[in-house]
Amino acid sequence: MSLTKEIRNYALDLGYSRVGITTAEPFPLFARALKERLEDYDWAVDSALRLGLGAEPQNRLPGARSIIVAVYDYVRERFPENLTGKIGRLYQSRSYIEPPTRLGGARVQLMRRFLEAKGMQVGRWFAISSGVPDRLAAVRAGVGTIGRNTFLAAPGIGTFVILHTFIVDAELEYDAPADGTHCPPDCRLCIEACPSGAIGGDSRMTPRRCLTFSHVANAQGLRHTSPYIDRGLRPKMGSWIHGCDVCQEVCPLNRAKMRAELPENTFLEETAACFSLEGLLKMDREFETRAVAPLLYTYMRERKYFQRNAAVALGNSGDPETVPHLARAMEDPEEIVRAHAAWALGRLGGPAARRALEAGLRREDGAHAKEEIREALGGL
Repeated sequence: MSLTKEIRNYALDLGYSRVGITTAEPFPLFARALKERLEDYDWAVDSALRLGLGAEPQNRLPGARSIIVAVYDYVRERFPENLTGKIGRLYQSRSYIEPPTRLGGARVQLMRRFLEAKGMQVGRWFAISSGVPDRLAAVRAGVGTIGRNTFLAAPGIGTFVILHTFIVDAELEYDAPADGTHCPPDCRLCIEACPSGAIGGDSRMTPRRCLTFSHVANAQGLRHTSPYIDRGLRPKMGSWIHGCDVCQEVCPLNRAKMRAELPENTFLEETAACFSLEGLLKMDREFETRAVAPLLYTYMRERKYFQRNAAVALGNSGDPETVPHLARAMEDPEEIVRAHAAWALGRLGGPAARRALEAGLRREDGAHAKEEIREALGGL
């Protein structure tokens, strides 16, 4: 059996659905796009992510010769109703690279060890990937095409997939690249459904308008970003607190998955039974252990950002019963939590919300939170 066949078989045995292999040649389209759209991606280029280096795999692994692209289908089981519309299916599936103690991270580590045992040098991870443009590598490896929402669709699976790329210094057998896009010429379903208008045409999106960016990416301390969610985007977040599936839910390629009677996942159901937005806002140690760590320890771990996102979702709920929870959050030790709780109270309105805001203003000494309180009171 050839080395390429061994690699493919082992990846499939680990649960990956498709495996493609391509060269470690540069990605000039990626480099050009970053240069043309630096204003959109300066946060990823001028930061520790150093996204621009990914255009040249040799920057990630000197001597790189091949890129292995493993595609994981993460919609295999039913997702609990209590988590739907709040947490993206990707995170519920625990198929992300981080943390390595979850199944997704362990799968990546097993694949790396297998490749190293075969005598290959394997590129290390940069943030959430090997550092190359995963979707472009997947197209070149023939395992999928890119659509208008910038998601990759794998044939026979759809867009609910995650890509794990492995850069190695061995020359392997390469697959033929995929052609074109999977989107029909007149389809605009994802563009029209996107709550924040992040999706444009020609397989482009504006990252700072994507809800997932505001949920998690701006919590990393990256240059050119603020951890305070843009006020104009907050109402568009609805109940989402970690990721967003809207553009994928409306995609015709996912229609069969969305309608399928999938088996229940007992772990997810038990985790969902512990989850609530009010619990996330309070975020005590028990809640963090039972309902947050298993699903949401991907991009971030700091308690205050989960609370921030919960405050925005509660503000969008329209439920006056959440006012006491937000009022208590106005006394949280973290200013970012108090600031977003103030916005949420202003959005909900009512006498109780006003009293909580006025009390908060009297004791507040943070500039951001004071501004949010005054803005909220001014709108009541």
